[in-house]
Amino acid sequence: MANLYQLLQTMIEKGASDLHITTGSPPQLRVDGKLVQLSLPPLAAAETKQLCYSILTDAQKHRFEEDNELDLSFGLKGLSRFRANIFMQ
Repeated sequence: MANLYQLLQTMIEKGASDLHITTGSPPQLRVDGKLVQLSLPPLAAAETKQLCYSILTDAQKHRFEEDNELDLSFGLKGLSRFRANIFMQ
């Protein structure tokens, strides 16, 4: 499984505007308005949670678990700053 840093690095390299992480599907990038599936296996629920939780503080995890959604921004050293919307259906 790729880590979030690798996925976001791929996003930047391909000029994508968004990274979509969904349980049961491979990660997808939005490039020129179209979703492009990455050549990776579908993500299990535990993998999806691990990818999302890897950027959250304890307070953000708690808020997400209460509300089932969270909007945030974060930076990864040496890469860029990002906005994220995490939600559970």
